[in-house]
Amino acid sequence: MPGNQNHGARVRRKPLAPLPDELSGPMRDFVAALRRMHGELGYSLKELEGRLPASRSSLSRYLRGQSLPDERLLVQWCKLSFTGEDRLPALVELLHRALEAADAGERGAADEAAERDAASAEAPRADAGDAADTGAGDGADAEAGAGSTAGRRRVRPVLAALGAAVVIAAAALAVPALTGADGGTGDGDRRTQGSQAEAPATGSARITVHNVERNCQHRRTENCALGLAGDPYRPYRRSNIVGHVRHGDVLHAVCRIADGVTVTDEVGGHSSMWFRVDHDGRQVWVPGIRIRPEQLENTELPSCPD
Repeated sequence: MPGNQNHGARVRRKPLAPLPDELSGPMRDFVAALRRMHGELGYSLKELEGRLPASRSSLSRYLRGQSLPDERLLVQWCKLSFTGEDRLPALVELLHRALEAADAGERGAADEAAERDAASAEAPRADAGDAADTGAGDGADAEAGAGSTAGRRRVRPVLAALGAAVVIAAAALAVPALTGADGGTGDGDRRTQGSQAEAPATGSARITVHNVERNCQHRRTENCALGLAGDPYRPYRRSNIVGHVRHGDVLHAVCRIADGVTVTDEVGGHSSMWFRVDHDGRQVWVPGIRIRPEQLENTELPSCPD
């Protein structure tokens, strides 16, 4: 029976800790509203874990504002309360605002990191210019000292070049060891964006896209498209979608992971398994919950490298 907010035996056994002061803006607004709705239920996180497709630790993170639930989970959460469905439209709106703020924060952090990298790259050039100016204004001893310093600075690029040559040679020797009997090379780093035309890994397999919505199993409309992600460790939402597939599409999978973000389908099934696939000339990720259930435990596929 949904909703036990008035039942004395259903009072939470452990109160929620106060929200941290640094949590602000749309994120804080959403988490505060989520806590009010959750407070009506009277379930402990352990009890709630058995009623929602999410782990106790994930639910705890949502209530502390450390991460955001997807919209389907929020709908199921609200349905456990008598008044939750009335609050659902406002909660969904607050969730969308929080997601937008989180996306903006990620972009801002990436821009700041790029600026820091650019500043770090410019610093050695400025130091070299200062040293040259100082050497021009001093006597012969200063010029000799500047020349010695410049010589040491020239040694570093030479050593770096030699180190790069050693790394390249080691990589060339490692390629045959990573090449399978069919001539395909192993997977590269899962974060590398440039490996667009990478050869399939040994032990690759074909997997079939599965949409649990029956109305979409015989239609190839835009509304029935399922998203492919660029990163299985980022939230499965629009900013992370890089392509689309539909029910029955066959994909070429090269490896799999079991610890990606949890994705929940339209009937409440959920999984944190993801498959790395070749699609339109590049490698992207499909959630395990979006492929045929009997293929989810495909033992032919290796684990993707870290």
